[in-house]
Amino acid sequence: MAKKPVSAVEQARAAAAAKKAGGGPGVNKAVVLVIIAALVPFSLPTVVVVFFTMLPTLVSWATEKGPNKYAFLCVGGLNFAGVFPYLFGLWFGVHTLDEAFRMLTDPIMLMTAYGCAAIGYGLYTVMPPAVANFLAASSQRRVNALKSVQKKLIEDWGDEVAKKGG
Repeated sequence: MAKKPVSAVEQARAAAAAKKAGGGPGVNKAVVLVIIAALVPFSLPTVVVVFFTMLPTLVSWATEKGPNKYAFLCVGGLNFAGVFPYLFGLWFGVHTLDEAFRMLTDPIMLMTAYGCAAIGYGLYTVMPPAVANFLAASSQRRVNALKSVQKKLIEDWGDEVAKKGG
């Protein structure tokens, strides 16, 4: 008995299912964790500062549901932007645990790191409705423009233009 030919859509679905079933993004996370674990002894002051200042990012990653972690990206990016100048100072200054703990007790540094994370949460909260309102207004403007063109066509050509028919 001959095999039934498989369509391109069925092949694509089978390939996606196979990719999803075996070795997906979990493998990449394991590799990243192994690399980080290997680097901890060499950069303990950096790890301490990053861990305690990037806690809002960790919370947003852990609490967000769904495959797309947009809050994590928004909060994490701005949180890291607030932490990076202090990390730069740690790397090119005194790179010791004492300096890392001194930085963590500096209220300006913590307000900068956590304030940037708060700005990230704010952007994540405010931007989707703002973009939706902009798109709705833009679509309504387009509808109004098309209606005025339609009205002009009816004036020029008569009511027959507006009738549906076959």
